[in-house]
Amino acid sequence: MRRLATRIFLAFFVALLLSGLGAIGLTSWVLSARQESADKELREAARTAADALAKGGRDALIVWARQRSADRSYQQEILLIDELGNELLGRKIPGSEFTPANETDEYSDYELPAVLLDMPRPTPILVSAEDEPFRLLPVPRRAGLSALRDVPLQLLLLALAVTGLVSVLLARSITRPVRALQQTTESLTGGALETRVPVAVRNRRDEIGRLAVSLDIMADRLGSLIRGQRQLLRDVSHEVRSPLARIRLAAGLMAQRDPAATSAANRIGEEIARLDELIDKILDVSRLESGTTAFDREPLELRSLLEAILVDAHFEAAQLGKTLESRLTDGPLGVIGDRYWISAAIENVVRNALKHTPEGSQVLVTLESARREGTRVAILGVSDTGHGLAESELARVFEPFFRGSKDGDGHAASPRAAGSGLGLAIAARVVQAHGGKIEAMNLRDVDGMAQGLRIILTWPLAKDPVA
Repeated sequence: MRRLATRIFLAFFVALLLSGLGAIGLTSWVLSARQESADKELREAARTAADALAKGGRDALIVWARQRSADRSYQQEILLIDELGNELLGRKIPGSEFTPANETDEYSDYELPAVLLDMPRPTPILVSAEDEPFRLLPVPRRAGLSALRDVPLQLLLLALAVTGLVSVLLARSITRPVRALQQTTESLTGGALETRVPVAVRNRRDEIGRLAVSLDIMADRLGSLIRGQRQLLRDVSHEVRSPLARIRLAAGLMAQRDPAATSAANRIGEEIARLDELIDKILDVSRLESGTTAFDREPLELRSLLEAILVDAHFEAAQLGKTLESRLTDGPLGVIGDRYWISAAIENVVRNALKHTPEGSQVLVTLESARREGTRVAILGVSDTGHGLAESELARVFEPFFRGSKDGDGHAASPRAAGSGLGLAIAARVVQAHGGKIEAMNLRDVDGMAQGLRIILTWPLAKDPVA
């Protein structure tokens, strides 16, 4: 079907059609079953009435009629009409629904004291020993449509079953491809640029199929642009290294030839070193995003790894006039991963906190274990005491070269410490590549004022203890 609207319309049309046909069939079956039951009941009544008439005459027949009339288990009332058109018990006879017993039927050839001349249609006639005829007239106790009072519930159940089945099939035909589209977009959002919509969804001949094709075209275009951007960064980074090396050499020669230029040459060397570091980080981000980085998978003890990093961080904090406090859980926390890259990720987060913490304040590093969604994880938290970030910018803090425009209270951000804006981007990609999670949140006081930024890194713990 080329249009989703047509599919939905036809689905509900089929549901209504099947419900209607089912209702007609069910009603016909119920009426047929009731008619068959009524005919059987009438034949049985005729036999028992004939037996009573044969044994006791008119009086016995009246007794039989009263007893049967009192029994409400029968679905029909049996009226007894004599040859004059009177009902034996004086019950009301429906309007011209009967024929007096002596008008149409012949019974003189029967010699039995009580005989059944015709049954079940139009109605049975009994003849007594005195040749007195009595016609049995069945009258439904639930006349007309009231006999179908149990049918609406059955029809409702049938309609619900048919509609439910069609709705489930329709819902599955829509939600399955939509779920596939959702998974594709989530994968693309997560950086898996090679992800495409499943062929079965793309081949649909409706709006969802066309949307899938458009999404794949968009993914191809985005992938091409992003890959081109990454390649450009790599190419530029590599090309810049050669001029930087020549500048570094020229600065050294300048300092040797002119001692007065030593200070300027040293400054040039520092800036070149900073550019070299920036280029290294750009290349790191590029490799991590392209998936070309080969990670070692070895058992690591996270607490020991963190303690080694904090030794250098304490020294750096002291040089900056800041303090570093750590609260680490007791006991080993084993993870599986690449020692170099995990160390680099943690170091980048700690250094970022030191850069953005005001002088005279502190950075807090915590490490603990917990159970999240049935899995034991290690949780590393690094908190600074700066001004935080605007809530709308927290998700972007892990983008390369990101610089916040507002602080946690919504004010224009003050000039931030020097940095490339790549440290957290590298940390995020390393953590995600190791099956972990990284997030940022503002720390606030009781009045809701921002008191800093907290970066939380979560890793799944190794199943086997790490020595």
